Amino acid sequence: MVVLRFRSDKVRQTCTDLARMRRSWGPVVARQISRRLQQLEAMTNLADLKFLPFDSHEHDGGLIEVTITDRLSIFIERGPDMSEGDTPMYTIIVIELRAPRPRHGCHDL
Repeated sequence: MVVLRFRSDKVRQTCTDLARMRRSWGPVVARQISRRLQQLEAMTNLADLKFLPFDSHEHDGGLIEVTITDRLSIFIERGPDMSEGDTPMYTIIVIELRAPRPRHGCHDL
């Protein structure tokens, strides 16, 4: 099970406030952002990124870029692992939502 957290309230609002997302990127991209966050939450662990229908790249230092569009990506990092009873829980921290990074120093997941 994956638990999605946000680096700050500002990042949470940027990624979850539908009115703000529509103003910033339009309704189509706002839906894509919401869908991508749902897909991340549906994973069982970070290894699932390899099997999902979108590109992701790990940059040096453990920062993972998850593609939304060719002009927008969500940047995440692995948080602390936890458990609830016998169920392992993997934390993903959403760092920011912004333009993609250049692809040097990264590898596809």
